[in-house]
Amino acid sequence: MKDLGSLIRLVQWRVDEKRRELGVAQRHADACRQLLADLEAELKREQASARASYEATQAYANYAKRFLKRREDAENAIRAADVEVERIREDLSGLFLELKQAEITQANRERRETQRLAKLDQTELDEIGIARFQRAKKAEGGEGRG
Repeated sequence: MKDLGSLIRLVQWRVDEKRRELGVAQRHADACRQLLADLEAELKREQASARASYEATQAYANYAKRFLKRREDAENAIRAADVEVERIREDLSGLFLELKQAEITQANRERRETQRLAKLDQTELDEIGIARFQRAKKAEGGEGRG
């Protein structure tokens, strides 16, 4: 009966690697969200500056155009990061399923092997018991004749 220990270790290693990959992807998605939050805070500061002086009001239109492009880029980056996180989660889910199946298969094999060995032991004990019974029967029969 083949042991699945090496397969289980391999899949566990792949699960660990995928978990690390998921952590990196989640940190990237969080960084993208933080960038968007920072952009929104920057916009509020620029709007306050534009209200404070006429020169800033003139420059605000150009800033607003650049801001819209930067915000769109940040939102696209967030969406891409979220897609990547979801893809990795699906991969991880598949690996967990593969690991669980291998562990269950190994446990079933071990249980069957334990049962097989117990049956062999019981058969051996039964044979010993039968042999003792037959010797005792012979001994009993031999004493009665003599």
